[in-house]
Amino acid sequence: MITINFGMVVAIYYFLHSAKLALKIFTFFAYTVGMMVLLGEMLVEANIKEGVIEALRALPAERLSRPIVRFLSVYDSWLALTTRITFNLSVWLFWFAMCYLLFFWKRNSNQLDSR
Repeated sequence: MITINFGMVVAIYYFLHSAKLALKIFTFFAYTVGMMVLLGEMLVEANIKEGVIEALRALPAERLSRPIVRFLSVYDSWLALTTRITFNLSVWLFWFAMCYLLFFWKRNSNQLDSR
């Protein structure tokens, strides 16, 4: 997901900032489809993981190995919650950032290319 966003930033900076609106709309549509595919895959994997967590919790405590107990305790921690929230918010942050860069950002060519 990071790669597709860095690719978009480079494409916007070098090529798309001066493109016509139709190409910008098409690019944003293709980017949105790609991001939705990645988001959908993330949601599928998250649901599978949640099912595995529920199955592990249903087992008797004496049957769980120490790594499983440690995994479950970390999964219930603030760190795991913060990571899940960050992953979810990052998808929308990247999407809004690309929307801004494609349609509202104005590159000042003289300032950037004069170095």
